[in-house]
Parts: sequence; C-alpha cells; structure tokens
Amino acid sequence: MATIVKKFVVGIPVTKSGNAEEYEKAIEWYVNVLGFEVVWKMGIACLKLENGQEIGLFGEEDDENSLWYTGDIKSNPHYSIQFITDNIEELRSDLIKSGVAVGEIILDTGGGEPIMMFYDPYGNRFWAVEDKKIDRVKQARDQAIAQLSVDTLS
Repeated sequence: MATIVKKFVVGIPVTKSGNAEEYEKAIEWYVNVLGFEVVWKMGIACLKLENGQEIGLFGEEDDENSLWYTGDIKSNPHYSIQFITDNIEELRSDLIKSGVAVGEIILDTGGGEPIMMFYDPYGNRFWAVEDKKIDRVKQARDQAIAQLSVDTLS
C-alpha cells in the first residue's frame, strides 16, 4: 500500500471567527511564547517550529456544518497535543514568566518522563513532556516480560 499522507497538521481553535484583533493576539502568543514562526495567514494561520512541525490556528464557528466547528471543546477537551522539551523545568519557568497558566511538574507518571499541563490564553490544554530518550519499544517489551513472569509464578 502506498503512503498517501505526506504531513499531519493540527488545527487549534483560538478565538471565535470574526474577532480579528483577538486572532492577531493569538498568533503573537504562539510566536512569542512557544517559538513558532508564521508561514502564512489567509483566514487561518499556518505556523511552524524550527524543526518543521506545523500547526494551524483558526477561529471557531457555531455552525455545526462548518469545517471550523468545535462544539464545547473548551469545557470538554478531547484531544491531546504534546510539546516535547529537553528541559521541562526551564520551559515551565519561561511559560510562567510569560503569564501562562501552568500546572505542576509530575516527575513520573509510570513512563519515566516528567510531564506538565499548560493552557494557551484561549483555553486550549497542552502537555509538555521532557524527552529522556526512553526506548518505548524496549520498555513495553520489558514490562510484558515482567508481567508474564508474575503471571507464571501465580
């Protein structure tokens, strides 16, 4: 089977459609706080990180038939967007200095990497994970072997 998908871009709702001033503020926040650069703006904005990963920022619509309809996503987020960092404590400090609502760093949630939650000014919830270069395949294999041993002994 040929691979048809070339790239994956996440769209993030930041304001209600039509609020141009707030929309520009949202773009500035992603540029100034998280280090994105603006690739283009044309109704929606395409931003990218230095490594080439892109996001789209858009204004939410109330019309359920609109491509930009999100429902009650702010009250009940059903997505997971992670930002990977080499130093979560430094990231947390920088976010706090920028006035960002930031949770506490959780040192180990079972995966071995520190994580924290933070929000953009528009209520979007994100996770930051400190990259500890953990080999997830090996970790899963080791856990499966350990569980198999426990099950065998029981």
